[in-house]
Amino acid sequence: MGEVRITLSLAPQPPVAFAKFRARIRASSLGSAVALEGGRITFEMTMPMGDHRYSLVPGAQGWQEAEVVLPLCPSGKRRWYATVEGATSGQPRTARFRFDLTPAGQPPTP
Repeated sequence: MGEVRITLSLAPQPPVAFAKFRARIRASSLGSAVALEGGRITFEMTMPMGDHRYSLVPGAQGWQEAEVVLPLCPSGKRRWYATVEGATSGQPRTARFRFDLTPAGQPPTP
């Protein structure tokens, strides 16, 4: 298998701290969905915020997903990193993404 692209979609966008949101992952090669075997997603910040690891389950149209709840850092920092791991055709695959949480009850930042 050639190049594999991993896409992350978060809904709602932007995700809100302390509220459940859906993380959707799609692995594709040459424009077609491919299975991400043993898929999991891990969330972390630059400072320790606890264990936030989720196994991905099959979703619609080749997506894999997890329902996630993340806290807001007491320092007020909003930047989180998501690391997706799994394998396609026996080859390990990893992708890292960054995003910001919106505090509950506040409008998203532009």
